[in-house]
Amino acid sequence: MTKPAASADGAAPGRTPRHARGPAPTLHDVAREAGVSLATASRVLNGSERKVAEQYRERVETAAAALGYTANVSAQATARGMSPVIALLVADIADPYFGLIASGVARGADEHGLVVTIAITERDPAREARIVRALRGSGRGA
Repeated sequence: MTKPAASADGAAPGRTPRHARGPAPTLHDVAREAGVSLATASRVLNGSERKVAEQYRERVETAAAALGYTANVSAQATARGMSPVIALLVADIADPYFGLIASGVARGADEHGLVVTIAITERDPAREARIVRALRGSGRGA
């Protein structure tokens, strides 16, 4: 007899994933569910280069799927000291020149697993400076 497949969100058949019932599961929840340390769960789910025993890797991946865990991209960026986001500032996205540039940047970013965020400057130096400060996290937003 075959075991029913898990749903698309990773929940066991007939089981509502935890995030659908309440707060989104955290890395701590996954570690607890898998019976491993927080460091081990982090290494498995955050793509660490450090080796994790296969039995622990499987337990963490199973727990993450059962809980409906998704990584917090902001927390990962902070921990790594880099972000998977590329900011593209253009004067006017409707201008075909900038549209072609944006399209090329988006394709290249996608090939490297990055996300592009676009801001329109309207050729206003003060607006551009506000956007850059906001992106760097060192001042008021745009």
